[in-house]
Amino acid sequence: MKTIEEVLKKLDEIIIWSKENQSPIGYFASTYRIMTAQVLKGIQQKKFEDNPRMVVLDIAFAQRYLDAWENYRKGEKCSNSWYIAFEAAKNSNLLILQHLFLGMNAHINLDLGVSASSIMPYRKINPLKKDFENINNVISSINQKVQDSLNKICYPVDLIDKISNGKDNTILDFAISKARETSWATAVITSNTPNFLRSSVINIVDYAAAKIASQILNPKILTPSLLKELKKCESNDVTKSIDILVSTKSMS
Repeated sequence: MKTIEEVLKKLDEIIIWSKENQSPIGYFASTYRIMTAQVLKGIQQKKFEDNPRMVVLDIAFAQRYLDAWENYRKGEKCSNSWYIAFEAAKNSNLLILQHLFLGMNAHINLDLGVSASSIMPYRKINPLKKDFENINNVISSINQKVQDSLNKICYPVDLIDKISNGKDNTILDFAISKARETSWATAVITSNTPNFLRSSVINIVDYAAAKIASQILNPKILTPSLLKELKKCESNDVTKSIDILVSTKSMS
């Protein structure tokens, strides 16, 4: 892939497949599509220090997700954290938020740092730091819209937002910004690792992300009975829920 428009097209294909197969895979793909479109907008508006470099990073970042999905579908090996996220789509008891967080965990905690180090010269990651942080600002500008969509399909999100001191989009902001802090550390470590050791370092990061994924699957703060109650609050129409999430992209 050479353009972000091609990335969006690939994400559209996953979203269409998810709707046809009533698959929760489409929840993360929809949210990721919105965020990718927002990054593209930021690049077009020259919001980054080095906009052409951001295109390269965005494509490298997306490629890791698309490759993982392709490998998983073919029954070939993909990273552990993505494998857990994709397998979770078979579990009809999980909340929509859990599916979203599983995708964000694999993509931000693992893929983002690895992608960032892959596009920069060995041990020269620091010039990317400002633009890396800028992504947060670009993405946080659409978090409220994503949050509004989530409120329509999973009411507990609205409830959690209301009890979190009136701060809007607390869940998404927290999840994404915390994960991005971790991913910058991954980028620095990977960048300073010689090529012949990089795959070992990436495996360690993947192992840590897989541990987080298992906590998302079995959150300590929610008992199975409470999870069951929360699930009842959600729409169980996967296609309709994906449509609501995707409709965020048309908002401005």
